[in-house]
Amino acid sequence: MNIGGLYQIKKWFWLLYPIKDIAEASSPVGCWGNVGDATAVAVAAAARYWSKRFNCNVSFISQNSMFMLLEQTDKVCKILTSNGECGWIIYPENKYWAKGCIEEVNQ
Repeated sequence: MNIGGLYQIKKWFWLLYPIKDIAEASSPVGCWGNVGDATAVAVAAAARYWSKRFNCNVSFISQNSMFMLLEQTDKVCKILTSNGECGWIIYPENKYWAKGCIEEVNQ
């Protein structure tokens, strides 16, 4: 992915962690496949769990959400969502399961 690029989530729900260290500590837990309403409930429960465990606000972004990439390591990405939220997602770009989940938006 390219820093400053605009991206769209094509698959899954992704937890949005407020701090890089928390995202890395939570790895590899970070995304869920889209299997209907049950997935949204499970992701919301996971966000509440991590929020309570780390005493912070963990939220999530869903399929078709847009974001700008601000920073990237080999495991996590700092993003700015179209809703104005800034945080970290777990996204090891070199892993097979991550392929095709996030795509750059051509302008």
